[in-house]
Amino acid sequence: MPIKKFVPAMGLPILFCLGVAFGADSLSVGPDGSGGGPQAAADSTSGNTLTVKDATGAAGRTSTVKILLSVDQDVYGAQFDLLFDQSKLQINPLSEQGVAVGANGSPLTLPVIDEEAITAANSAGKLVVMMLNLELQPMTAGQNKELLAVMFKIDSTAAAGEIPISLANVSLSTVTDTLATEISVTAVSGKITVGAFEPGDVSGDGKINIFDLLALLKVLGGTGTVDGDPDVNADGKVNIFDLLSLLKLLAA
Repeated sequence: MPIKKFVPAMGLPILFCLGVAFGADSLSVGPDGSGGGPQAAADSTSGNTLTVKDATGAAGRTSTVKILLSVDQDVYGAQFDLLFDQSKLQINPLSEQGVAVGANGSPLTLPVIDEEAITAANSAGKLVVMMLNLELQPMTAGQNKELLAVMFKIDSTAAAGEIPISLANVSLSTVTDTLATEISVTAVSGKITVGAFEPGDVSGDGKINIFDLLALLKVLGGTGTVDGDPDVNADGKVNIFDLLSLLKLLAA
């Protein structure tokens, strides 16, 4: 689901309400997950976790990083900064789905984001994200719900290795009656692992063979991860078109 720029009038009271929760008393979490600001009163054993899922890619190609949220209670709003090395990574334009709302049913959306915000993020190495539901529909308890997918273009000169993707200033909000209150959250940073992968080398073993086909089928089925690059056709997405492209490579 691509991000669109919209601020319905009905959302203003909600934005104000959640703005209280995301204000001076918000929980600030550094890139290592440690507290970086005033702690909100909350249970330190909370199971709420915001995670940057590790991704792979090759220099000069795209890699999609997913932001996952696991919660043990209803969440009405989330705010965080996504930090990255802008000399090695650049977020794709919105027209190319550079930033998209998660695909697995989280009701939280982005009220406002535009190409200017993407340009600013690419300049500063920081994407500021605020997500909520303008109809006050909560994200219910559950594991690893995808909040956001961010598509990065890896610089063509990037060396093989790991590029960290960090989280900072993380806040979650719930609503009791009409009052928004903050709840505790743990931030888990991730990375993009850059390798010298040939198109079609999904398994990352330096060869293109039937094992790459099996690896890609697992990725498409959501049952596995790979060390190589599953984006065979380099369009920034992993879908059936990559499977068709790989079949063509294997038949060549």
